[in-house]
Amino acid sequence: MGTSPAEFRHATPRGCCSQIAKTLTTKTAESESRSVSKIDIVQIDGTRSSQWEAFLDDAKDDSHSTLYHRTAWDDVWNAYGLRAVRFAAVEGARVVGVLPVVHQKSLLFGNRLVSLPWFDAAGVIAPSDAIRDALIHAACEHARGVGATAVHLRQYKPYEGSFSARTDKVLMRLALPSDSATLWDSFSPKVRNQVRKAEKSGLQVQVGGQEHLDALFDVYSANMRDLGSPSHSRRFLAAVLEAFGPQTRIFRISLDGETVGAGMTLSDGGTMEIPWASSLRRYNALCVNHQLYWSILRHACDAGLEWFHFGRSTVDSGTYRFKRQWGAEPHTLYWYDVDSHSGEANNAERSEESYGLGRRMWTRLPVCISRWLGPRIIRHVA
Repeated sequence: MGTSPAEFRHATPRGCCSQIAKTLTTKTAESESRSVSKIDIVQIDGTRSSQWEAFLDDAKDDSHSTLYHRTAWDDVWNAYGLRAVRFAAVEGARVVGVLPVVHQKSLLFGNRLVSLPWFDAAGVIAPSDAIRDALIHAACEHARGVGATAVHLRQYKPYEGSFSARTDKVLMRLALPSDSATLWDSFSPKVRNQVRKAEKSGLQVQVGGQEHLDALFDVYSANMRDLGSPSHSRRFLAAVLEAFGPQTRIFRISLDGETVGAGMTLSDGGTMEIPWASSLRRYNALCVNHQLYWSILRHACDAGLEWFHFGRSTVDSGTYRFKRQWGAEPHTLYWYDVDSHSGEANNAERSEESYGLGRRMWTRLPVCISRWLGPRIIRHVA
């Protein structure tokens, strides 16, 4: 574990996470005058959210979005009765490190704090190993207080030292040129032909917000049933639109008035994300997904964005190959499960590979049933 010129102050239980819990004190460059910089680990509430947001604005780099760390998500968690706990390293009046977590528990998936559910990466952001470790310790202490056995962290970057990570998931991301014409020219002839095929099929593209929510939900929830996975509720998607307003867009693809594909994008700084996108399988021959993604990428380029995140995939899977054809490059994600009592981190469990039978049964449910049952399951699943 690393150190930094700071004294960390946080309530520490006996005999637990000792390598993280101990007070770290290192003299600063002004050591001759015996000055030290003191950093407190605190929970941030609504009265100090502006400090949290200011830190995120400064923390963004050219490829990693801080979108999922934003405090606006607190209203979204409420759609499922969940609450985010936000740990911050504070130096004076300034936040210098953050870790948001959400408590999830179920008989099937265990009892743990997650940073954060459903998203690719939204774990610790800290300028040093010492601040990172202090934030993790605070989360472990909170986990024990609520009966959680682990803190599940999803990170863009690996931890140095003894922590071992699950690394089979990659974020597919694309550096965007300054204009959509340049991006179009970078595609292979095969991709361009599939987009042209979609356009010739009579597919129509609409871009908007709340007015397309029902269309998005209908296609998304039906497709998730076909994939054997629970879907979010319409209320959850509506909460995202409400919380992020102009940062969101819904792209709707229709044929003769019927919605055949849709996706919701969110933008933060120079990065656009697409957390939810789907199309109806029976229209696959029309290359609906190619029309959808080309419309989104063109919009992102022309809006001056620098990065597009396609979301996570398993290497060499079908979704990986689909995203790769647009020029997206894989970036390894690092997922950790930190034991709340020992502070030791192990590879995050690959629980989704253990439910093949459940997935097959899910695909046989009527869509009306999967839409009702899905949100009651997904609120417990990271």
